[in-house]
Amino acid sequence: LLVANVSLNPRPLSVLLDPESMPVGAARVAGADGRPLPAQETESGGLLVHAPDLSVPGLGWLSLTAQHESAPAPRETQDVGAEVADGRAVLDNGLLRVEVGEDGTLHGVYDREAGREVLDGRANQLWAYTDKPRNWEAWDVDEGYEQEGEEISGVESVEVVENGPLRASVRVVRRWRGSTIAQTYRLLSGSRRLDVESYVDWHERRVLLRTLFPLAVRSHETTCETMFGAVRRPTHHNTPWDATRFEVSAHRFCDLSEPGYGVALLNDGKYGHSAKGNVVGISLLRSPLYPDPFADEGEHRFTYSLFPHQGDWTAAGVAREAFDLNAPLFPVLAQGDALPHEFSLLEAEGLELALGSLKLAEDGDSVILRLYEPHGARGECTLRFGRPVERVERVNLLEEAEGPVEVHQGAVRLRVRPFEVVTLKLEWEKE
Repeated sequence: LLVANVSLNPRPLSVLLDPESMPVGAARVAGADGRPLPAQETESGGLLVHAPDLSVPGLGWLSLTAQHESAPAPRETQDVGAEVADGRAVLDNGLLRVEVGEDGTLHGVYDREAGREVLDGRANQLWAYTDKPRNWEAWDVDEGYEQEGEEISGVESVEVVENGPLRASVRVVRRWRGSTIAQTYRLLSGSRRLDVESYVDWHERRVLLRTLFPLAVRSHETTCETMFGAVRRPTHHNTPWDATRFEVSAHRFCDLSEPGYGVALLNDGKYGHSAKGNVVGISLLRSPLYPDPFADEGEHRFTYSLFPHQGDWTAAGVAREAFDLNAPLFPVLAQGDALPHEFSLLEAEGLELALGSLKLAEDGDSVILRLYEPHGARGECTLRFGRPVERVERVNLLEEAEGPVEVHQGAVRLRVRPFEVVTLKLEWEKE
């Protein structure tokens, strides 16, 4: 059993194994030394393996061994838990204390390390707005959409569905008109990220569904991820230009930070964001009638996350956390014992770079490696390859040659500018 990491950076071992990814008869998972790893059976019948002291190499894998029930179980400690009292639920992992109210919203997220409250009011409020744009129904959102909206209540249940020792989860189920919204708040041991895993069975027309997070952070700007970088956007509407940008695009995160502290809102596939004052929101679903009268009809699954952090977004690793949400570690059933226990195709040292893509070249048998600088910094980075490389060539986005790169003892050095995209064409040595 291999645990694969598609990130450029090593990541702590935390992987969800569904029944299909486990060998037949296996009940536990062990590391290279044969000792069982901390694990928790999930509500869906899978196995959550969480061992932060083990690292999965970047662009590589870590090999684990499946064990049968007769193997000794690892000693378990209760690192995270959840409880419900008087209709309210509390999740706590020693880093964050999360309170979910009877109405299904977040009534509090207390950062124990920083000693401060993260929220400035109820968060994860779900709002439904009348959505009838004057033009381009499936593309535009009218500026005055907030004037016709209502908060979705109709909470059917608030219940604990997982109670540690490695992950705690609370599920909130809402019914609104003809639709069902089930959201599961998940908090992992040792993590500062609160996931809101959402399932929506949507049957509305011309309705815009949004979530709002009032944050205890003040800043004139947010930082929104874009392709190969990030862009700052105002949180005020002081000018007509600013007012027109009442909703803007962001890829995997939108961060609001003040000196020394900030909060990022991560997502795995929702790109319409708003930031007005200290309230950050995401557009989750729409249901226009034209050109498709059944747009967004049916079932949807998506996740967004609250990630409080100390320092600014660059120092806190917001970009890494957002990548982890979108591309978590995943299991692969290995055939035979020929593969090494641990492998990394590429190790990066120095200036932090992020992976854009790794693909076969359009022409020939070469491999295209596209990296970028995600924080707006500059410096040197050394790339060390995990298998012998014969030639490295710098190319442009069309994979047209720009010049060779010197390879010294299986490594190359790059000087990278802020937000620069670096595309390399690799030719491995023939085996």
